[in-house]
Amino acid sequence: MNNKFFPANFMFMMMMILGTIMSLSSSHWLMMWMGLELNLMGILPMMNIKSKNSEIESSMKYFIIQSMSSSLFIMSSIIMYLSSVSMYSMFNHSFFSSIMMFALLIKLGSAPFHFWLPSMCMQMSWMTLFLILTWQKLAPLFMLSFINFNYMIIIMSATFSSILGSIQAINQSSLQLIMVYSSISHLGWILPSTLMNNLIMFLYLMIYTIIILPLFMMFSTKSILFSYSLSEQNKYMNKENMMIMLLILSMGGLPPMLGFLSKLLVLNLLLKMNMIIFSMILFLGTLISLYFYLNLMMILIIKSFFMFKTKSMNKNMKSIMCLNMLGTIIFIPMILYAMNIFNKS
Repeated sequence: MNNKFFPANFMFMMMMILGTIMSLSSSHWLMMWMGLELNLMGILPMMNIKSKNSEIESSMKYFIIQSMSSSLFIMSSIIMYLSSVSMYSMFNHSFFSSIMMFALLIKLGSAPFHFWLPSMCMQMSWMTLFLILTWQKLAPLFMLSFINFNYMIIIMSATFSSILGSIQAINQSSLQLIMVYSSISHLGWILPSTLMNNLIMFLYLMIYTIIILPLFMMFSTKSILFSYSLSEQNKYMNKENMMIMLLILSMGGLPPMLGFLSKLLVLNLLLKMNMIIFSMILFLGTLISLYFYLNLMMILIIKSFFMFKTKSMNKNMKSIMCLNMLGTIIFIPMILYAMNIFNKS
């Protein structure tokens, strides 16, 4: 598996994709669990493409945590089946429904169950980290929305994720750790939408994926691992620096960037449910996270002596920059449509 173009990698990628699709398309807890296990068997070999010791250590940590949470999930679902004679029960008001929620929160790496995620992702490649922060969260989030019991667990986990994810990213020098803690902070915004609207949850995850994909690709091609390496690339404000700055602002959720659209949808949803204090807590976490986002921007600017001496950009760069800069304005019809739905309800 030293060659990343090894033909078996295509099979492992298909296993990962089909496992998630199986979990999303099933209404049976056992089939959802089988989809999670198939997904795990697909991503573990992909985490060991270069066969480095750090990758092997990370994959073992990932395997242990995911196996433990899957065991909790299947054991609680079996006990629920023995008590209610149904594996399709989504509204079972029992203690074991809470255990299933805890197992899925561990899989997501949500606070206060997030301590395994930063230590595992520290020595990982950028593209593998991208898969873990985006695709691997899709199935557990939708499965979490199927358990309509004990909403306080989700609210408390979202609160801890938003605050702790932002605070722990401060004074970090590793860009991978910063992105992981940023993902935990964003998870605090995604979790409340699992209780109310799956469409908004999917839109938030999709927008987050659109923002971090070009960012991770640039970090991967330039082999940037630490924040101080950003300013060592070029003393001029080139197109990559401008692109990174816009993507960082978009991740922070500043208007009219694309990241502001997802936060606006979730905020409107929470205000319609009269969850004002919870919305203020999420905003507090976002304000804390803006500190290290702007810190990264200052690192990019501080050694750019000729701010306006930029190179010409290709069309792909221009289109991605326009999408992030004018994301909220471009998608205003979608925002108005979503707000009309909530007003009618």
